[in-house]
Amino acid sequence: MEHKIGEIFEYNGEWYQCIIGHCNQCSFDEAGSCKFIGNPYCAYRNDKKLACFKKLEKVGEPFTCNIHGDERLVWMQEYKLYDVNFCKENALLMYVSDYKHKRIAIEIKQTKENMEEYRMHDAKEDIPEFDKVVDECLFGEDKLNLKPFDLEAAKAGKTVCTRDGRKARIICFDRDWDMHIVALVSDPLGESVHYYLSNGKVDFDKQNDEDLMMLPEKKEGWINVNKDAGLFKSKEEAERDCTKDYATVRVEFEI
Repeated sequence: MEHKIGEIFEYNGEWYQCIIGHCNQCSFDEAGSCKFIGNPYCAYRNDKKLACFKKLEKVGEPFTCNIHGDERLVWMQEYKLYDVNFCKENALLMYVSDYKHKRIAIEIKQTKENMEEYRMHDAKEDIPEFDKVVDECLFGEDKLNLKPFDLEAAKAGKTVCTRDGRKARIICFDRDWDMHIVALVSDPLGESVHYYLSNGKVDFDKQNDEDLMMLPEKKEGWINVNKDAGLFKSKEEAERDCTKDYATVRVEFEI
């Protein structure tokens, strides 16, 4: 495939730009041998131009922006650009973020697979309180025994998370908009801003994995149990039969 001059493309998980130049300037050149599989003939192009490919170096950390102009946030990564007059064939979003310093922001691909990988491996370190309630680090509403969102409990500081098990930190309950609640939700790259209705939902009329839920608190304690006691039909009958011969038993419960 012949890449156009200025074109930005992805190859083996890295980003490159096609620019006018010689082979010895190319990022794929290693001691005179081209490592770009499938496109070794840079000098014999239809446009009669001599081209090379330069790898784009990352600048800074990933960030979110509302490139769509609404409340949807997209994860982006900045790269050093070689020619600001770029073009692309890729469907991912990208734009020149700094013309003076030749920087471009490119959308970070997020797939269901890497989201699941994050939840299964990284979240245990990022969300320590989940260890108390997650069975074998399996995420999901059923495994976590999540409770419906309670606005007053959330305001009182009770732990919340998303329906699919990600940590959520509510930072505002009174945003001046229909979506009154603003929360930071954990994802593979850190935290992103999400907006919610007062009932903790993203949508008015349907369930969403990003809906807020209450994470139950797991408690433990010790009680004294009569060693010789059997099963009684009533509290009164049990109290009449009670002796001083007790056993101490550890119990766990959720609230």
